[in-house]
Amino acid sequence: MTTPITAVQGNNISPITLIDLDLNGNVYYLSSNYKAITHNSNSYTELGAFLNITDLRDELRHSEGDISITLSGIPSEADYLQTVMTEPIKGGNVTVYRAFVDATTQELISGQVFTRMKGVITNFIIDEQLNFLTHENDYSVTVTVAGLTSVLSNMLRGQKTNPDERKRIYSADKSFDRIPILFNTTFDFGKEYTTGGNYGGGPGGGGGNRRRNEQQR
Repeated sequence: MTTPITAVQGNNISPITLIDLDLNGNVYYLSSNYKAITHNSNSYTELGAFLNITDLRDELRHSEGDISITLSGIPSEADYLQTVMTEPIKGGNVTVYRAFVDATTQELISGQVFTRMKGVITNFIIDEQLNFLTHENDYSVTVTVAGLTSVLSNMLRGQKTNPDERKRIYSADKSFDRIPILFNTTFDFGKEYTTGGNYGGGPGGGGGNRRRNEQQR
C-alpha cells in the first residue's frame, strides 16, 4: 500500500531512515543520519553508512515481501552484537520510517517523518571479517523482517482438539474431556444395534429383520 509523502519545502534536504527495533521489550532507535536526532521524544543513534536497508516497494495492494536491515563495522564488544547473541530477537517488532533532514545542519525537518513499514523479525545472520587496520574482527548483523501481510498469511488458526489445549483457553470447559476415550474406541458403523450392549450386531443383522417381520404379522 502506498504511503503519501507531502512535498518538503527547501532545496537543501536529504532523506534518511529511522528504525525502531523492539527486541524482547528493549527498543533500539537507529538512524542512517550522521547526527543524533530526536523524534517522538526518542533519541536515534546516528549510524550513517553503517546502517543499510534493502529497498521498500510501494504497491496498490498488500503483498508478501521481506526486507533486510544490516548493521556493519561492529566491533566484537559492541552492544548490538551482544544483543543479537543473547536476546531472543526472532519475533521482534520493527518499524521503519522515512524522514527528511537539512543537508547542511543534519537537523530533522519538523513534520517530515512517515511510516514506511511495520514487520516482524524472522531470521538473522552474523558475518565476521578481519579488519586489517586494527587487526581485530569486525562484524555485521543482518536481520530479515517480514511484513505484516506475510505474518498474517502464516498464522495458525484454530486450536488442538485435546483437553489440555481446551482448558488452557477455557479452564472450566469440559467438552473435550472425553476426546482421548473416543479416539481409542472402535465403532462398527453400518451394523445393526443389539441389546447386548456392544457396538455392532450379528452377521448381516438378520435377527433384527426377523423380529420386524413377526411384529408386522
